Amino acid sequence: MKLPLASITFKKITSVFTALGILSGIFIIYPLTMMIVWLEFSHMAVDNPALLVFMKNRFLFGFLPKFEYFEMIALFSILGGIVGLCFAAATYSYARQSRSLKFLLNERQKFIPQIIQSGETESIEFKSSLRWDLQGKCVNKALETVIAKTLAGFFNSRGGDLLIGVSDDGAIIGLAFDYDTLRHKNADGFERMVTDIVTKKLGGDLSTKLHFTFARMEDKEICMISVEPAARTVYLQEGNNQIFYVRAGNSTRKLDVKEALEYARTRWK
Repeated sequence: MKLPLASITFKKITSVFTALGILSGIFIIYPLTMMIVWLEFSHMAVDNPALLVFMKNRFLFGFLPKFEYFEMIALFSILGGIVGLCFAAATYSYARQSRSLKFLLNERQKFIPQIIQSGETESIEFKSSLRWDLQGKCVNKALETVIAKTLAGFFNSRGGDLLIGVSDDGAIIGLAFDYDTLRHKNADGFERMVTDIVTKKLGGDLSTKLHFTFARMEDKEICMISVEPAARTVYLQEGNNQIFYVRAGNSTRKLDVKEALEYARTRWK
């Protein structure tokens, strides 16, 4: 049943965009082209008609009984139709990808409770908040560095999943406190904040290696950030120092210079 449905959807999209393309070719692309032609050659003839007269004659004579410029109308109809087909194909492809991503997102959300129940591992880490100090009841930007440290460890290792809004023992804290500290108090604002932290402290090229999944548990929203392994060494900027972190068991460990060089030599051959 899925294939006929997809086929019908594609036919509908194709029909609509092709029709719009044809109309655009006749009523937009063709008149604009004629205007360019008039501007190009108007200075070459003394008796050249005014722009509006030229446009009117060229356009109307394509539909009048004599069909003097019918070939031009037909040509731009075909051109517009081709453009419409291209837009239809791009739109259909985007719609299919969106459906696939939505399906994958729903599947990932189903596994989050199992991940939390399993506890922290080499590839799983829990953090109660992004920047809200639960004990001090205030914004604590030092917590942002803690988040960056964990992400750096995943980048330098085999990747992993960081769940924010979950305490070390697996209790659901939620993101409400963090949301209240943001300019945009929602999941989009949270994602932007994490991306900004990574850009400033680890490198802007790494933001594409982060994949965000938001889920509701116990009527609270949490975030799982899936981290791809980095293709380069990742250092955390802490003041004037650049620190190298890796995952070791269920924690993130700092390596000294000698250890970092040896690790990098084997990790990025």
